[in-house]
Amino acid sequence: MNKVNLEQEIKEASARIQTRQSEIQAELDKLEVKISKYTDWAWGFVWTGLVLSVFSVIYYVCKNQEGGFGLNLLGDFLGGSVASVWALAGLFLIYVAFLGQKQQLLNQQLEIMYSQLEVKYTRLELAGQKEEMKLQNQTLLNQKFENTFFELLTLFNSIVNSLDLRKTNKAIIATGRDCFETFYRYLKAGTEAVIGNGKSLKSTTIDQALQAYDKVYRKNKSDLSHYFRTIYHIFKFIDVSNIKEKKRYASIARAQLSSHEQVLLFYNCLHGNGVQKFKPLIEKYCIFKNIDRELIFNSEHLKEYSSSAFNNGKINKSEKE
Repeated sequence: MNKVNLEQEIKEASARIQTRQSEIQAELDKLEVKISKYTDWAWGFVWTGLVLSVFSVIYYVCKNQEGGFGLNLLGDFLGGSVASVWALAGLFLIYVAFLGQKQQLLNQQLEIMYSQLEVKYTRLELAGQKEEMKLQNQTLLNQKFENTFFELLTLFNSIVNSLDLRKTNKAIIATGRDCFETFYRYLKAGTEAVIGNGKSLKSTTIDQALQAYDKVYRKNKSDLSHYFRTIYHIFKFIDVSNIKEKKRYASIARAQLSSHEQVLLFYNCLHGNGVQKFKPLIEKYCIFKNIDRELIFNSEHLKEYSSSAFNNGKINKSEKE
């Protein structure tokens, strides 16, 4: 039961207790009057019996001297008058005890209602503590996630910065992110070689582009495989985590990618290396939202991905048609 329901129950229970308390208090006042009344009556009969007893004893003493009133007559008198009066007093006292018991039951009933209300307040307090603990746990999970996430980004950027491309004579061609521009030129040249001279890149089929990409990947596998494994595990880490704002963190990771990196990633995830595991994450988290479409060889290649890879799942009218 959630906190809102408990608060509603407490309001209803408080209203019931207030109503019932007024009713019980009215009954208790009536009982108090009856108890006082019948107690006075009982004591009145007790004193009446006592007066009769004293009077009969005095009368017995006086008459006994004259020989006109015997002990047997005294006993009959006491048994017939005083005993009856005291029996009546006892009956009134029993009734008073019954009223007192009823009064006690009403008070107990009110105490039980207050105890139930106290239990509800305790449950409400526990529910609040439970929610607070959930928030604390979620905060700790988010902190733990963010620490790991940003460590992965730091690792990823260090991998990118450590890249360098060299000629056979060890002369450096490019370093860091500039390597991906060089990889793109390799891919572009390889694609032109596959489709043949004189043909426009816009006529490239996806199979031809992937054939050229496969050659570039194999030639630079030591750099590219490490790079793609790292960026894949960053998005996979986001996907399997228990955080709520997954797309926000995915956009932070996406912001680390340059235009040429996104194009290489585009063809890598259509290649056998990433089509099964990485491509679904690309589509789920809109990784190509800001991709430079001019760098894609043929706009038809964009259709290899779901529209969610580019625009958060919002399909344009042209795409629907």
